[in-house]
Amino acid sequence: MVGKFMAKVIAEIQDWADVKLRRLCGRITPDQRMVVILVMFVVFGGLSVYMTVAAIYNIGKSDGRELGIEHIDPIRLKNDSIINPFNNQ
Repeated sequence: MVGKFMAKVIAEIQDWADVKLRRLCGRITPDQRMVVILVMFVVFGGLSVYMTVAAIYNIGKSDGRELGIEHIDPIRLKNDSIINPFNNQ
């Protein structure tokens, strides 16, 4: 019951936002729309590049410590019939 109510509320919010956005976009000229799209493209593209470069730059850095590399210890297997089929213990 709560899921259906939440779905209805979300649908109403989406419809309201759609109407508002269509009214806003309907008021501007096609040239203004192109400018808005290009500005958004540059802003979001710049943020994407910044986040990518920042993530690559910070790889391995955590509180001033270097990324520690450790060797994997060998697994200690018990004497089992699968490991040693001729062991009759």
